[in-house]
Amino acid sequence: MENKINYLFDDEVVSKFSYDMNNKRIEVSFTGYYDILKNKYIKNDCIFIIENWLDAKSKIDEETRFEKLDKYIGIFSMLLFVEKKDTDLKLYVNTIDERYMTLFFMQPKISFEFPM
Repeated sequence: MENKINYLFDDEVVSKFSYDMNNKRIEVSFTGYYDILKNKYIKNDCIFIIENWLDAKSKIDEETRFEKLDKYIGIFSMLLFVEKKDTDLKLYVNTIDERYMTLFFMQPKISFEFPM
């Protein structure tokens, strides 16, 4: 487990999405990913985990202000952009109901799991 992002999920459709609001945990599963360190695409399951954040906000494209995470969150279809800056994380996602939203997490723990 690590707190860096060495993987890309461009053009990868989310195969499973889970949001546990009580325990502040989001799991986003994919059937493949691009490994930046190996500089190649890996066809293997990967779970991107975001958890234990201090605060989280969301906004849909039509809005100008961020609101509480729960106001706009939906089931992810694709991660379009992921940016880790210092201790914060920003995601731009598309949802299964065709909304585009930006999510911002303050000091989350980020990890990746690779089930066999």
